[in-house]
Amino acid sequence: MHYNSPDHSHLKLRSTRFIRRMFAMRQLGTFLCFNPIISVLLELQKGNAFYVLLFINAFVWPWVAYRVAMSSADPTASERRNLTIDAALGGFWVAMMGISPMPSLIIMAVLASDRYAVGGWLQLQSAMRAFLLIFIPMWMLNGMPWQTSFSTRTVWLTLPLAAGYMFVLSAVSYKLTLTLRRKNRELERISLMDPSLGIPNRRLFDRRLESEYLRTRRGECRAWLLLLDVDNFKTVNDTFGHEAGDFLLAEISALLRNEAGEQDIPARFGGDELGVIVHDADEVGILALAETLQQKITRLRLPASADFHCSISIGIAAASDAESLQQWLSRADLALYSVKRAGRNGVQLWRPAPENPTA
Repeated sequence: MHYNSPDHSHLKLRSTRFIRRMFAMRQLGTFLCFNPIISVLLELQKGNAFYVLLFINAFVWPWVAYRVAMSSADPTASERRNLTIDAALGGFWVAMMGISPMPSLIIMAVLASDRYAVGGWLQLQSAMRAFLLIFIPMWMLNGMPWQTSFSTRTVWLTLPLAAGYMFVLSAVSYKLTLTLRRKNRELERISLMDPSLGIPNRRLFDRRLESEYLRTRRGECRAWLLLLDVDNFKTVNDTFGHEAGDFLLAEISALLRNEAGEQDIPARFGGDELGVIVHDADEVGILALAETLQQKITRLRLPASADFHCSISIGIAAASDAESLQQWLSRADLALYSVKRAGRNGVQLWRPAPENPTA
């Protein structure tokens, strides 16, 4: 039994969407080209064979191209070949019309812009080669005519191609641009979040830490940094397993999200260390927040053991007391280390050393 990996299924879905989009655009393009081309062919009194060929190109070829691409082992590559064939067919009809400026120039502009929008310069180069490869010999076989005059009827029949197709192409390109922007925003959000805990990761933490430090230095707020370390976390992993440790971190992260203010940033600082950047608070408020976190985290229980009691160590530093961003982070880390050295399960606020009185 053939197995399709998730990546293969996703790529197949993307290819299918691409082919369907190209099928719709090809149908629109050949339909809008049909009327101005047949108008010129009638003016040049071409035979019925050309009208039949044009009908096949306009209304049969899009379906053939669609079926060929959908049944191909590599649908995207097959569709790109179809786009090159489109250009070759365009070269044939421009030659048969004696390079009549209207609609030849519009058709060439549509072919060029469409190919470039789909595959960039490489696709456009392939299309140009195919166009010239067919156009030059067909134009020579046709007597190398140069049809400089065209009727008012041809002009009016060309206008929907010039305006309508280009508008639809712009609309499709704009929609794809919006989708790309949304995907990029989503990817950026994913890259800045810890997927297992649902809080920002170190990358976003560092970015916001710098931002809040600079705002504090400008006097816009008074930011604080709390570093939290789960006490005896290694013992939890060794005793109850890594799943229990992950569960505990997820529960603490959810608690941080609930207790943090709208402008505060809880984040995974690294390993079992978590952090909270508090946007604006005074000393009383920041100590009250640390005490609340301690009390609520103490109530957490593991599914594997109702007797388990969790505790955390918290180090706190104010951005206003630091001379640099690194010093702010270092002082919070020193405060956390002081709690660990004193036996864990506590809160320590870094304070500047008192100045020695002068004699």
